[in-house]
Amino acid sequence: MDKPAVWARGRLADGDGRVVCVDVNGLSVNCTVPAEHGEPDGATSFGLLAAALSSCTAMSVRTFLQRWEVDGSAVEVDVSFEPGPPAVLHRRVSLAGDLDTDRRAQLSAVVDSTPVTILLRDALVIVTRLDVTAPES
Repeated sequence: MDKPAVWARGRLADGDGRVVCVDVNGLSVNCTVPAEHGEPDGATSFGLLAAALSSCTAMSVRTFLQRWEVDGSAVEVDVSFEPGPPAVLHRRVSLAGDLDTDRRAQLSAVVDSTPVTILLRDALVIVTRLDVTAPES
């Protein structure tokens, strides 16, 4: 069998069982189960899920801007998780670019059809806000 293009492995770390050492395609990160009523001490499973949606969205927006030769500034994609039911991922896409109404509609369609969005949208609600401002002169 060929080696998969994307893989992850989780190992319970020594200690109280609240930390899982996660290896994603060779990148190591600790994933923590938050203490009851406490803030997490780092990445969580839901944080990694939000990161997957955020990074995939940012890459798709970059591809869109390059394809349409839109001069834009930094693209930022913020994703937060709200437990359910239903569980909700709130996504805000921010960029400065010269986009007319048609291009904004096209960008919105691209954002709503990223590979990770397609994978997740039947399992939870994704609420997206697109903030496009005119570039500074």
